[in-house]
Amino acid sequence: MNYIWAGIILVSFIYSCAAGRLDEFGQAMMNSSQDAVTFILSLAGIMAMWSGLMEIAEKTGLINKLSQVLLPVTKLLFPAQKDPETLSCIIMSFTSNIFGAGNSSTVFALRTMERLDAQNHRSPVASNDMCTFAVVNMAFAPIIPVVTVQLRQNLGSSDPYSVVLPAMIASWITVLVSIIACKFLERRF
Repeated sequence: MNYIWAGIILVSFIYSCAAGRLDEFGQAMMNSSQDAVTFILSLAGIMAMWSGLMEIAEKTGLINKLSQVLLPVTKLLFPAQKDPETLSCIIMSFTSNIFGAGNSSTVFALRTMERLDAQNHRSPVASNDMCTFAVVNMAFAPIIPVVTVQLRQNLGSSDPYSVVLPAMIASWITVLVSIIACKFLERRF
């Protein structure tokens, strides 16, 4: 990815020199840098709020209650998984994704993969549980895509929340298709 960005900047610089528009190139770089900082700061607020809500949900036991609801589904997805600690990590990762706390989900996802890798005896070939977890975890989208809503709001959308229902439908379809694909491939290989 770094090579791609470096290539884009280099080609843009060479083109601006050849076209005699180096001053516009410099101005665009400065404007883009300022826009990036503004953008990151606007997202920091919503991420802090959402992380705080996740912390409250965890402290009040809401996450544990949702985990209990998700336990039968998780056992269905991972029938060979008997370790309650690993199942708990899987559920916490899924729950964090559902609530849109991507940063929290990353911690649980890494912890889950470490546990699944240990159960797989650190084999260079991923286990079925590892593949299923990775695919389903990546397919999950939050109930309310807060970052997308924030972006739309920042860019002046007249109805920034209009993406919520389509995003929910698309994410659940994606999760379902991911599960079907994993289970189909598990049987084939």
